[in-house]
Amino acid sequence: MGGAVTFAAALPVTLGLLVALRSAQVSIGMLLVCHGASVALIGLQALDVLGGGAGLLLDQLAQGAWVLLFVWSAVMAHLFPDGALPSPRWRWWLGAEVLGVMAFVVGAVGNGETFSEQHPGQAPPLGALTSTVSAILGTVGLVALVCLVVGAGVAVVVRLRMAHEDARTRLLWLVWGAWAVPVSLVVAWANHFLLGDQTWLVIAALGVGTLSVPLTVAVATLRHRLFDIRVVLSRTVTATVMTGAVLVMYASVLEAVRRLGGDSTVGGLLAVAVVAVVIHPAHSWLRQRVERRVHGYRGDPHRALRMLADTTETAPQETLTASISATIAEAVRVDWARIDTGSGVDDGTHRFPLEHRGEVIGSLVVASPPGGRFGAEDLALLRDLARYAAVVVFADRHHGALRDSRARIVAAREEERRRLRRDLHDGIGPSLAAVVLKLNAAETRTDAQERHAILKEARSEVKEAIDEVRRLVDDLRPPAIDEVGLLAAIRQRALGLSEAVVFEVRGPSAMPDLPAAPPPLPHRSGGDDQRGPPRERHPV
Repeated sequence: MGGAVTFAAALPVTLGLLVALRSAQVSIGMLLVCHGASVALIGLQALDVLGGGAGLLLDQLAQGAWVLLFVWSAVMAHLFPDGALPSPRWRWWLGAEVLGVMAFVVGAVGNGETFSEQHPGQAPPLGALTSTVSAILGTVGLVALVCLVVGAGVAVVVRLRMAHEDARTRLLWLVWGAWAVPVSLVVAWANHFLLGDQTWLVIAALGVGTLSVPLTVAVATLRHRLFDIRVVLSRTVTATVMTGAVLVMYASVLEAVRRLGGDSTVGGLLAVAVVAVVIHPAHSWLRQRVERRVHGYRGDPHRALRMLADTTETAPQETLTASISATIAEAVRVDWARIDTGSGVDDGTHRFPLEHRGEVIGSLVVASPPGGRFGAEDLALLRDLARYAAVVVFADRHHGALRDSRARIVAAREEERRRLRRDLHDGIGPSLAAVVLKLNAAETRTDAQERHAILKEARSEVKEAIDEVRRLVDDLRPPAIDEVGLLAAIRQRALGLSEAVVFEVRGPSAMPDLPAAPPPLPHRSGGDDQRGPPRERHPV
């Protein structure tokens, strides 16, 4: 027993000194040292190694020392992993709760009745409080202790929601250690009420409950990547819940058979049968839920691909790429994933090429899982997700290009309509209006010679209007393009405009095949350039 107490007290002190000396978390290290000192105080009182006045003083101080084990662990949970509170507002909360717990310690130390029961006829070395004051301090302290423990849990949850990568891994170590505390307390109570206080079970439960938090906090601070804590935590939770369920189920069936007046042997066999039938599907269901919470859908590739397909179908077009990245991160349970068009490998990430029909259109960059690494099956799943994402990203990009192309086509068509309207309004329209006026004027003339002159002018303007209509039609699709090709058509146009300025058209001897729509544009552009201000001879 003495060796166990020495080990339980020395381990937190040693770990605390290592944390204080080898990391920046001095406050965490000092709390571990205080935890070990409290274990030593309780252990010395239990072993009764001191006699006389020193022993009485130690016994009185140890009356409320057990609560300090919860205090140090709860304060560490408030400060972990960076040694600071989640926000400045937490200082008042933590200070008030610690003062309340200290009131419990004072009330327990000053409880003269408890001291008299342990040492009949002996007066407390530090004096005693009245029973009323001791009870008030004890009640206030217990409420403060409950609030302190609840606050520690809230602080850890808040940090887990905001933490990334290393910080999250360290917090999961703390969660794993804290999970052992209520489990050990339940085991100790079950041992006391059901098993008759088995000594070895008491020592094991108290040892686990006392050392689990200091040990995991020290490992999280110094070697948080020792192994994949998420796997360990998930399996610990599964095993604990299933073990508790089996014990409760077995005991419930036995008690039910006993109350019905059945034989204990029959009850035992019935309990075993019920457990055997229920435990396997329950274990599979629970393990699946816990694994999904920790690892996502790494163990269920079809479900992961189905999630990605559902996202592709329901996500808005504007946020499709971001939605795919978020779905992949959720499927493999990592902090983030993104679709990247760059190259290279970032630290702590995995990069998978997005390849579609031999064309690399980007990369799927995935953060490493906190506290571990991807296995071969996980990497295979990510490659499959990358293949599917490549098709979606390729289609999304081409959809955007098609949308832009349609917008340009609509804009070009609208511009062409404006040009036609302008040419008709500014050219043919006034010409035809002038013809009508001249015909009206000719109709009013009585002199045949004057009427003949006016009709001659009208006839000339009608010819000009017809020529303008032909020019507009030729601009829409010049016949020369179909007859001699684009380059020769531009040369013909340049020759027709070469009067004061000589235009020279150069181009390849063999032009590629062009679709029906594009050629009029360069042909028209060449003509517009040739109709520009006179310049020196230059290639167009």
